[in-house]
Amino acid sequence: MAVVFTIEGRTKDGRKVKLTITLKKFCRCKSSLGDNCQEKAKEWAQEKIAPLLGRWEFNNLFWVNNQVNPNFFTEVMAELTEVLEAACVTARSDHLQGAQLKIEEIL
Repeated sequence: MAVVFTIEGRTKDGRKVKLTITLKKFCRCKSSLGDNCQEKAKEWAQEKIAPLLGRWEFNNLFWVNNQVNPNFFTEVMAELTEVLEAACVTARSDHLQGAQLKIEEIL
């Protein structure tokens, strides 16, 4: 089942941005996290990924043909991997396969 992470923050140039990360499936949660595992993972993602935005200017988040900059995508996925490692029994690379990242400016 797909899971969506929504992260809001400000870019280096002060623009407010919303990131939407969609994973095709979520991992098996650690039993110590209980029933709120996905919600906790979403909170942790906000805490870990929002600061990344502060290191990037808005226009640099995009690449050719308005695609997400692959360097930014890689940084986001690295932080999300840490979140999954904290929340999941086993965080495997297939949890990130097909991940989609959408960037929107909040006006």
